[in-house]
Amino acid sequence: MEIIIREAKKSDINNLAVLKQQVWISTYADEGVTAQFSEYVLSEYSIENIRKSISDKSKLTLIAIYDKGIVGCVEILLSPQSPVNAIEPCMEISTFYILERFQGLGIGKKLLQECFKVITRLNHYKVWLTVYYKNQKAIDFYAKQNFTVIGETFFLLGKDKHKNLIMLRNIDK
Repeated sequence: MEIIIREAKKSDINNLAVLKQQVWISTYADEGVTAQFSEYVLSEYSIENIRKSISDKSKLTLIAIYDKGIVGCVEILLSPQSPVNAIEPCMEISTFYILERFQGLGIGKKLLQECFKVITRLNHYKVWLTVYYKNQKAIDFYAKQNFTVIGETFFLLGKDKHKNLIMLRNIDK
């Protein structure tokens, strides 16, 4: 099967919302689904928020299509930021999701390659992201793609703090 990577369009909004909800739940609901968890997912990944996100010129959302449907997405923040004080501002991958049953097929690698092309066209050669510290499968994937851990941060969900690792990669010119 061919993997197609393209920029997200308005016609993708519903599918992107479902994909993001499903991946977020399967990744982070390691203690089950709570009211706080549900409220976050239904709000953050609502149709309206997805619509706003793909219309936002400060972001770029790419999708991966395998066979007939969307199986992954990546969101790049186009305004360079500094993940830690010791690092100069660089591009951020704020979302990187692949449906679990499609992992291991080269889709994530192909999405990352497209990200690197976008980032270098903007004359940036470093990219960073955060990953949930318990998501060893994702950490291993990023490490194989030459990302290194440079620190940690916390994602707040209500009053609960969830540790995330900050990973950085240099992109060849």
